[in-house]
Amino acid sequence: MSEIVTFGSATWDIFLKMPSGLVIKSKDFSSGFAIAFNLGSKIDLEDMYFSFGGGGVNTAFTFLNQGLDVAYCGSVGNDIPGKEIINLLKESGIGTDFIQIVDKPTNNSVIMNTSENERTVLAYRGASEMLDIEDVYWSDMNNPSWFYIAPLSGKLSKSTEAIVDFAKKNKIKVAINLGNSQIAMGIEKLGPSLKKVDVLLLNLEEASLLTHIPENDEIGIMSELNKIHNGINVVTKGADGALVSDKDVLYNAFACTVKVVDKTGAGDAFGAGFVSGLIKSNNNVEWGIRRAIANATSCIKVPGAINGLLKENDSFEDKIKIEKGKIV
Repeated sequence: MSEIVTFGSATWDIFLKMPSGLVIKSKDFSSGFAIAFNLGSKIDLEDMYFSFGGGGVNTAFTFLNQGLDVAYCGSVGNDIPGKEIINLLKESGIGTDFIQIVDKPTNNSVIMNTSENERTVLAYRGASEMLDIEDVYWSDMNNPSWFYIAPLSGKLSKSTEAIVDFAKKNKIKVAINLGNSQIAMGIEKLGPSLKKVDVLLLNLEEASLLTHIPENDEIGIMSELNKIHNGINVVTKGADGALVSDKDVLYNAFACTVKVVDKTGAGDAFGAGFVSGLIKSNNNVEWGIRRAIANATSCIKVPGAINGLLKENDSFEDKIKIEKGKIV
């Protein structure tokens, strides 16, 4: 019996370490920066490597590392990357009974990391969008304690309601990390499902899009999220830490200062770390925050989304600063 089932993508990741000098500064881009090179040119890379990732897989590995019995529900292609992902999950001890093999290539991502420790991702969203919720072996799940729904993209985003409804019908707790496709559905469509979930996870940009409140009004965003969702609301801010609200209590958590090697999977590491912390501490929110920050910090110190994840007995509690207040 799995204590937790993760939903989301499974991806074959190709990491490219780009040479220095390719990042340009310009107001023409929303971030103020861009990677630029001549069209038709050949670029010599400093390094490259392959790994597995995707929200559903990344989060499953965090729960596994935290000593929890976990299964992954998703779809992969009938190809070498898909078979390798299934083999890795099986060999690691993650349940694979709910994986569907579909007639579309497995998701692929090319992650371009620059010398400034920023990344640009080229994503092919293939097989993961083809998961057929109606063909999931729901009766074989044996009532896990939690569902963790990583961002669902494309057609699969429309399955959010069905997954949440099944969970609530079977008294399964739900944590959901909304992706852009789900947010684009609008609060009128998402609202009924969000009222049913226990933990809502967003980054600051996503929270702003969902609430229609500017990113610089963080208290306004958290206040609005409390109206939209009755449970625990988590908003990550990258190097600036995270905000977490549990009803009227607001936690302001500070990120740890470390040398960043690769940010890939940091959001998944935070979200799954938070939920695993809740599970292991009998719903202690502060403990969940500490485990989340520690897991994300550990993740970004090494290349790849799953290679640096925190282990169950790793010590971290005394290194993380959290301030507690109230939402006015």
